[in-house]
Formats: sequence, C-alpha cells, structure tokens
Amino acid sequence: MKEQEKILKYNLMLKKYIDNKSFIKIFRTVCDKEENLSGFLLGMSNDFMFMHMDYDFMLDGYAIIKKDDFDHIRHSSYERTQRKIFKAEGLLEKAYGFDKPLPLTNWKDIFNTLKNYDFHVIIENLNKHYLDFSIGEIIKVTDKTVSIHNYNPDGQLDEEPKSIKFNTVSIVKFGDLYSTTFRKYLREK
Repeated sequence: MKEQEKILKYNLMLKKYIDNKSFIKIFRTVCDKEENLSGFLLGMSNDFMFMHMDYDFMLDGYAIIKKDDFDHIRHSSYERTQRKIFKAEGLLEKAYGFDKPLPLTNWKDIFNTLKNYDFHVIIENLNKHYLDFSIGEIIKVTDKTVSIHNYNPDGQLDEEPKSIKFNTVSIVKFGDLYSTTFRKYLREK
C-alpha cells in the first residue's frame, strides 16, 4: 500500500472515531516509558489530535498530542464497554465535548488560543533523554516557544516563567480538575 493510501485510511479511521464518539486508548512510548492516554477523540488536523480525557469514568480535561507522537490506537471491546458506561452515566450528553473553537494548526496558535481562554496548561516536553513536566499559566507565546509560570506541588510559583521550545513539546493538557482547582491556591515563594 502506498504511503498516501495508508495516511488516508488512517485519517478515515480517526474521523470515524470522532463521528461515532468512540472511546479510544492511545499507546505512546516516551523516553522508553509507556505514557498512554484514553478518552474521546474530539478533533484532528494534519498535525494534531484533540482528546477529551477520562479519569475513572469521569471526563477530566483535554489533551492535544502531535499526530505522529504515538505507537498505536486501540478501540477494542474494552473501550466499547467504557463508552457504554459513559453513555449509561449520562456523561456523553452532559459533559462531552469542547464548546469553543480551537485551532489545531500549530503550537503557536494553540497556545495563544489557550492563553486567551485563560487555561492553565500541563506541558510534557522532551528534555534531552527525559520527559519534563511543567504546569501553570501561559505568560508569553513566541514563534518558537511558550513561557509558562510554573508552580510546584506546594502551590508555590517559580520566580521566573519557564520557556519551552515547541519542538520539544510532546503533549499539552488543560481544563482538568487538578489545574482548574489548584490555580486558585497559588502563592509566591
């Protein structure tokens, strides 16, 4: 099969998951470690996938992942059972989706939009041979970087914003219960 045919078939499969509100699991290996995601695929572009994440049968935040940054996607009987439970609990009618436009064009547009929506973000980025984790308010977006005011598990803000290069970003999460709650209790060091 030609590469273009594979891409078309793959994109049709992803579109089907979006149209059917299919629950899926994305398997990823990052720095020789499994970093899997599960939830509902809400959108996609040539470069990105946009997911509504799950946590113990709750819809809990969103994730944007580069389309070429995963090993494979599973939609088996396990995921179909998960979806049935979400539906039976009424979550597909009450809490499913994202009600604002979100450009999936490039990291600059994505971060500018999330900054305008006032979301704190969780960024996982590759820093040499390990996965770095930052959480906080988006302070500045340039052509090649995003700066966030990172905070630690004690709710203490770093003294200076942290700059993260777009080409190291693995995944961006936002709108989850942790970051939307914790942001109310942040303090300076």
